[in-house]
Amino acid sequence: MKIDGLKLHRKISWLVACFSFVVLITVSSHKFLEIYSFYPILHLSVEWALMGLLILHCILSQKYLKLWFPRIFKGLKNERARPIYIFRLMQLITNRVIIILAALVVLSGLGYFEWYEASIGIIIPFEIHIYYDYFLSICIILHISVGFKFMFIRRRIRTRSSNLFIILLSSVLITIITLLTFIL
Repeated sequence: MKIDGLKLHRKISWLVACFSFVVLITVSSHKFLEIYSFYPILHLSVEWALMGLLILHCILSQKYLKLWFPRIFKGLKNERARPIYIFRLMQLITNRVIIILAALVVLSGLGYFEWYEASIGIIIPFEIHIYYDYFLSICIILHISVGFKFMFIRRRIRTRSSNLFIILLSSVLITIITLLTFIL
């Protein structure tokens, strides 16, 4: 039985999206959950699992979607296909930023451990971990929003209400993440 790589990629993508949502909630709720002794283990477990899923997602994306800047820029020249390639460009940019921020989140998060703080923690201090985490969360939300747009396009749902749904959902999630991270 042959495995359809694109379908596998989509399933992994939505698994990453669902897992990201769980991570966003647990990470952004750190002020409420830090009182529990299980929180550091929960936090590390979900973030490391998400990093593994993100790596798998990136590998499958490159293999099956073949998204590279030259290909996207070539597609932008085609007037009929331009809207699709604008979204692909957004996905590719957020993808690259997510990879960089994920690495910074992991490296700065290691500052939680004394052995790291004493050695490498001077270069990427633990104090800025929450800011990397916040911007990573925003990029993930934007990336998933574009994924929703492509899902709607595949299912031939091209209405203003679907676009409004995506914009509202993204805005609400970004507002919640901002409130949980900096205000509450």
